[in-house]
Amino acid sequence: MPFAVALLAVAGGGLAATAATPSGAPPPGLPMYLALGDSIANGQQSAPLIKDYWTTVAGWRANGYVAQFRTDLVRDLDCLPARSDHAQNGCRQLQLVNLARSAVPPMDGQPEKPGVTTQVVIDEQLPTATATLRARNHDANPRNDVEVVTIDVGGNDVFGPITSACLGESTAGCQAAVIGAFQAFAGNYATILHDLREAAGPDTVIITMTYYNPLPYCYIGANPAAGPFGDWVLEGGTLPGAGTLPAGLNDIIAAISQQNGARVADTFGKLGAGDFVGGPDCLHPNLSGHTKIAGIFDQAFTS
Repeated sequence: MPFAVALLAVAGGGLAATAATPSGAPPPGLPMYLALGDSIANGQQSAPLIKDYWTTVAGWRANGYVAQFRTDLVRDLDCLPARSDHAQNGCRQLQLVNLARSAVPPMDGQPEKPGVTTQVVIDEQLPTATATLRARNHDANPRNDVEVVTIDVGGNDVFGPITSACLGESTAGCQAAVIGAFQAFAGNYATILHDLREAAGPDTVIITMTYYNPLPYCYIGANPAAGPFGDWVLEGGTLPGAGTLPAGLNDIIAAISQQNGARVADTFGKLGAGDFVGGPDCLHPNLSGHTKIAGIFDQAFTS
């Protein structure tokens, strides 16, 4: 199997790991932080695995970057009805609704749920998110607004199709497969951000996330081609033997974010050795990595 095929297969498999569905609704009438996304937003691997699946998932969600960023917002967000441009008064009663999940394995008689793609966000998360935004941000109560929305999604859109296209000895179709996957991703991602912005209104802070490259830090990082390949998919450019991409996944995320008035938490190049689970997991950050991602979101919010 060519290295590109093995690399993509491992990356795709890592994206489709397990997580939970969101918990109950918070108390009404209070300001809210709303998160959408895939297994990263679900906090996967931010806490140790234990025997009980749902307790493991609860640990992920309590320690992941979304929960940590919520703590930062309690300090940094001025959510009083009469806001000040000169002082941050904090937001001690900020509620969190995290709609993100990872793939859910078959259990208790229920079928498997695949990892979150942009289409899954559109089908599962976007209806709840837009209904919440319309209900809260357009009523007569300024205290119950959704103040901040965050989202990370796209990895599952890209790596699955690339893996399928690259199976076999020839990788001649890989570049076309990447471009095709990017085009499908861009259409869905634009729909998601457009609908979120339209439902939220012009003043709500929406923050998107670009992806880091974890491939050098898992077991396949022993191959020196791992890092350049991951960079190529995320940032574009020319990779010998693979071709030229006019834009990478992260460039598309940034461009569509700008079109919809969203800020970007750019994680590319910001995580390194010690920030990933590693070993056979070629995607997920550990607690240190989630903490760094939370800090990047907070920087995007405060800048």
